[in-house]
Amino acid sequence: MKNIEQLWKNRTEAYFAELRKYLRYMLNDHLLFVLVFALGAGLYYYSGWVKTLDHTFPAPLIMAATLGALLAWSPVNTLLMRADTVFLLPLEEKMGTYFQKAIRSSFFSQMYWLVAGLAFFMPMYTQVRGGAASSFLLWLAVLLLLKRWNLQLRWYVLKQQEKESHLVDLAIRFILNALLLYFLFSDVSFVFVLVVAAVLAGYGLYFRAASQRLALKWETLVHLEEKRMAAFYRLANLFTDVPHLKGTVKRRQWLDPLLGRLPFSQSSAFNYLFRRAFIRMNEYFGLFMRLTVIAALLIDFSDQELLQLIVALLFIYLTGFQLLPLIRRHDLKVWLSLYPLPASEKRKALLSLLFRLLGLQAVVFGAAAGISQSVAQGGIVLGASLCWVFLFVKVYAPSRLKRMEK
Repeated sequence: MKNIEQLWKNRTEAYFAELRKYLRYMLNDHLLFVLVFALGAGLYYYSGWVKTLDHTFPAPLIMAATLGALLAWSPVNTLLMRADTVFLLPLEEKMGTYFQKAIRSSFFSQMYWLVAGLAFFMPMYTQVRGGAASSFLLWLAVLLLLKRWNLQLRWYVLKQQEKESHLVDLAIRFILNALLLYFLFSDVSFVFVLVVAAVLAGYGLYFRAASQRLALKWETLVHLEEKRMAAFYRLANLFTDVPHLKGTVKRRQWLDPLLGRLPFSQSSAFNYLFRRAFIRMNEYFGLFMRLTVIAALLIDFSDQELLQLIVALLFIYLTGFQLLPLIRRHDLKVWLSLYPLPASEKRKALLSLLFRLLGLQAVVFGAAAGISQSVAQGGIVLGASLCWVFLFVKVYAPSRLKRMEK
């Protein structure tokens, strides 16, 4: 039993040591300055936007939906490894203390998002409906209780074999969380809150009873833990080499015409390689699509011209910066050394791809600004974005790539 308790301590120490190893590179980079600047600018415009709200604004609904999603998202960080499916499986009956510590650790690591989210929404709620500090403390206590309930219930559902049951549980918990919070924020009769709370309790008791006769799904737990760490390694890979990183690949045959336009020549080898890597690698293609869509929506829904311009320039920089690690993607492939091409051709090919991708982003952002405001505003955003793309690709990126190749 002592060995099991010591196991959690050893795993947490190793986990935080792994985080510190990469965080020292991530937090020292100038990207941190850009993110702090963006956060400050966002809060400044948020405070100005809040002052324009009136009592008709659906603040309780927005708060309930957002915080309900944060509550429903309750992963249990077990710190399990692939070898545990063999060596710890015989000790499953003695692992109860280990997993309860995992649930408590997950609670403390996720409660900060709830505190930050509630603090973020309080100015909006106060502007629309009024409120006091006592309301914040009461709601925070409710949120923390709900988070603990969601984590425990998530643990029960992880014993279910069917993946569909995990998705159904996520949807049900989101609806119940959001419904209870909406009644709480809307100041309706407390009876409605008690009714939803009773449903929550009954739902939890049902899965608790159902999980008693089910064994742990070790493969599922290990897969989820590997997936969580892979997300962190992808982020850390933007700043330094991460040997643990494993990319996922998808065919995307519908984008093959973009590759067919390259001339069949020796000089196009790196162009083809980087385009194929971008199209097939989920971490790069998905990142580009997500940042483009998010920025376009922010620009489209914003009614402040300066904010639209800041969002466009910021997201172009973030996209370009996070695509730079493509230069190292194939460094460990021996056959790449057979290319009779200088390293300068490699950088040139990636810079060419970046110029096209960021230029496409600039066009999308300009179109979003033109639809949201006017053709003139769209032209301003497009022109400024293209100039920013030129500076990034021609001035900043070459020196950055040289340092990354060393």
